[in-house]
Amino acid sequence: MIKLFHAKGSRSVRIIWLFEELGLDYELVVLERGKPNPDFVEASPFAKLPAIKDGDLLLSESVAIVQYILMKYGEGRLQPEKDSNEYPYFLHWLNFGESTLILPIVDILKNTMFRPEEHRHQYTIDSAKESFIKLLKTMDPMLSQQNFLVGNEFTAADIINGYTLRLASNLELLNGADGTINVCDYYKRLEERKAFQKAISS
Repeated sequence: MIKLFHAKGSRSVRIIWLFEELGLDYELVVLERGKPNPDFVEASPFAKLPAIKDGDLLLSESVAIVQYILMKYGEGRLQPEKDSNEYPYFLHWLNFGESTLILPIVDILKNTMFRPEEHRHQYTIDSAKESFIKLLKTMDPMLSQQNFLVGNEFTAADIINGYTLRLASNLELLNGADGTINVCDYYKRLEERKAFQKAISS
């Protein structure tokens, strides 16, 4: 059984969501602040979540874990056929949520939650919010034509981006502003999924 190291609200939410969508059995190891876990250190030398242990395999990085799970256990689910025209777009969106969409969110979180108040930078916060809304406005027309990021089929790319949009929602950035309403509706569709609800409550 796959062992998943998890902390509430972290990127490991993505992997729980994936497991639940696929109906896979897994062991959840919830990490507690201040309590060292040697198995976690072995699985994730950089001390980053998520991390999994699957037999002898130790793996971290959420997008890599998603790709591995789909490859080994997905049985073709939650991704287009690899020889289809949609598969390259799937790869694009699979990486977009972590390499592009999340960057302004990280800047906002650093300067509102993680840094001491005297080191927070309002200009960075304002710039990051503008950048994020610009990204939403770029995505919005596409989501007026389709229910999910890759055509009308829910895929693992929606899991990666859905987690990022949840962070944005918590920061009140999905507020139905002009030019973003279709993205907001898209996120509401993701919120309604039972696997999403299970993941965020874990």
